Amino acid sequence: MPVLVITGGTRGIGYAIARRFAPTYTIVTCSRTPASVERLRALHPEWDVSVFDLSQKAAAQGFAQYVLQRYPSIEVLVNNAGRFQPGSLLNEPDAVYESMLADNLHSAYYVTKGLLPRFIERRSGLIVQIASVASLGAYPNGSAYAIAKAGMLSLSRNLREQLKPHHIAVSAILLGATLTDSWAGAPYPPERFIPPEAVAEVVWTLAHLPPGAVVEELIMRPMLGDL
Repeated sequence: MPVLVITGGTRGIGYAIARRFAPTYTIVTCSRTPASVERLRALHPEWDVSVFDLSQKAAAQGFAQYVLQRYPSIEVLVNNAGRFQPGSLLNEPDAVYESMLADNLHSAYYVTKGLLPRFIERRSGLIVQIASVASLGAYPNGSAYAIAKAGMLSLSRNLREQLKPHHIAVSAILLGATLTDSWAGAPYPPERFIPPEAVAEVVWTLAHLPPGAVVEELIMRPMLGDL
């Protein structure tokens, strides 16, 4: 079976993507939370789920090495792991900025860099970055998050250019408000959000385009617009 590697696949968008691919793909994912890993192993014993805190450079590199050692072929990598923390650059602690970069950008950078040799060997494959509409501009009360997601979009664009000669597709999905735990307690009805299953369907489509075509960037918002 082809292999899907997805970071942050134990819940939310990542879990929806993994479930969409699971009937015909081997699913490889991870989480920093042991309880989440155990829960997912119980639900899907056929999935390869492990504990890695990808915000830590050594752990992100370790996850990549783990995958390389177990799988001779990787068809799709989805860099989905990330986290939102509100704050302003005017008064937030430096730790907020540093954690937003580590969770949302550094994790994708080190996992991708570690897995690139496998993709280059095959001269095919797809790398998907789950970015954000915040990648495109200022984000109220989320400055550090927006900076990190802008970096993720830049990472995607640079990968796209450098991997063209190797026939590896790179796509960035820039999401608006999506119904995940990040919005828990928000005073909005579910229909004001993108369903995670809709994101999963888009990723599935990107992975099954005819050869020679790539969607470089895609903006996806709730039907009624941003919150």
